[in-house]
Amino acid sequence: MLRLLILTVLLAVPARAETTLDARFDVSFAGVTGGQIAIRAEESGGTYVVVAQGRPTGVMGSLLNYQYDGTARGVVSGGTHAATSYEEREIDEGELTGATMRFRGGQPTDVRFDPPREPEPWDIEPTAQSGVIDTLSALYLLVRPTEPTGACSQRRDLFDGRHVSRLTLGAPQAADDGTIRCAGEYQRLRGYSPEEMRKRPRVPMTVTYTPAGGGRVQVTEIRATSRLGDAVLRRR
Repeated sequence: MLRLLILTVLLAVPARAETTLDARFDVSFAGVTGGQIAIRAEESGGTYVVVAQGRPTGVMGSLLNYQYDGTARGVVSGGTHAATSYEEREIDEGELTGATMRFRGGQPTDVRFDPPREPEPWDIEPTAQSGVIDTLSALYLLVRPTEPTGACSQRRDLFDGRHVSRLTLGAPQAADDGTIRCAGEYQRLRGYSPEEMRKRPRVPMTVTYTPAGGGRVQVTEIRATSRLGDAVLRRR
């Protein structure tokens, strides 16, 4: 999930779609800006789409050769969002990799990597997972404008093709100025190596919402601890 904090996200607008999110975020590690996220999502006809393109910026941009392009799609029914597909393409230090995933009813039905990844002893069976959503859809659902009653108090299980993790937000704490804060946690669940589980099984975080107009609120800051210091996602 934290990898998404160094992305720049852009979406081409489809015809007759309703723009549900159009925002930019700065990303910093230990006080040093390392990237941007601009995320724009559309919902129309009971479906949603989020497309991402990412780059590091500033000093990180001069040190890292990294690019990301991703697309998440899903359906919306009764106010509930369910992923149907996710595709990504990454260039990391000159190495190009890709991945595609398909979902049905919160369950992965097909996962492919290009080039194919070597199996590991701790790998999980993708199609045996249930109640999961891709990480890009989860990011969209977290940062989109919402009614104050929809802030915080969330739990989602995320699937990235090899791992299952859990994002949990606790009860909201409202201030007089309309700001809402809640403590959260990112937890590794399955598919991680023993070393990863030993070193970083849980990541505490704090999420801050502020008024967005029309009686709604939106996430303006996500702050999580990391080995490089605080990782901060802040809306511009």
